Amino acid sequence: MKNLLSFGCGNMAQAIIEGMYKEKAELSYTLYTPSNTRAIALAKNVSGTHLESLEKIPASDFYMISCKPQQLSDLAKEIKGKLNPDAVVISILAGTTTDTLKSLLGVEKVLRVMPNTPSLVGAGVNAFYFSAAVSKEEREFLTRTFESFSKVFTFEAEKEIDIITGFSGSGPAYIFEFSRILVEKMISMGIEREIATEMIKWTFYGSSKLQLESPDSSEELRNKVTSKKGVTFEALEVFKGAGFEKIVDQALDAAYNRSVELSK
Repeated sequence: MKNLLSFGCGNMAQAIIEGMYKEKAELSYTLYTPSNTRAIALAKNVSGTHLESLEKIPASDFYMISCKPQQLSDLAKEIKGKLNPDAVVISILAGTTTDTLKSLLGVEKVLRVMPNTPSLVGAGVNAFYFSAAVSKEEREFLTRTFESFSKVFTFEAEKEIDIITGFSGSGPAYIFEFSRILVEKMISMGIEREIATEMIKWTFYGSSKLQLESPDSSEELRNKVTSKKGVTFEALEVFKGAGFEKIVDQALDAAYNRSVELSK
């Protein structure tokens, strides 16, 4: 059985590792965090082990870099030269290129992953970019493993990861923000918070489920809700008049520019 060692056990790493474990991936797990607390807890959940220190790092098939991006340099100083040179490094760090990882860690095989938080409930999107040294067999194994608990999209150009980060990576935040605005407006108009919250949650869930299962485009689905001069029509006209599409376009451009900036 292959082994995965994760440096960091934050929410996203936990979602990925628990997703693998629940779907019976052919992996054993070794977890590390500086305080050991989260590593011990996650190891218990996935029948794994925790690594107490970085003095001696066990040889593994996969190393997952799951620390915060600003902690990478310090982590790299402690682990460079101690990793199995034939292992694949899996990075879930936003804005960190494969070249940066190869240089800092002294490795050649890197899988850069852009995940999103719905991975926490087994409905995530994971965008992949492999460095050239990763073998066909390793690519197939990792793709198959991640596909067991999420939707995987593999890109051939690393710059495309910078593009999609502001969409699939940041996208849940936009949806949650729109949800928050709808809930607060309902409350301001006299609906109880608990009822407003549940209604909007189910509205978003049902709309997403319908979109996934329907052959219709987003525009077609929108039009099926909209009657000329009706309630929905009036709301959409306000969006249009306020330049909603332009605002979203500008926001996505800003997200992309920041992603590119972080990758430099």
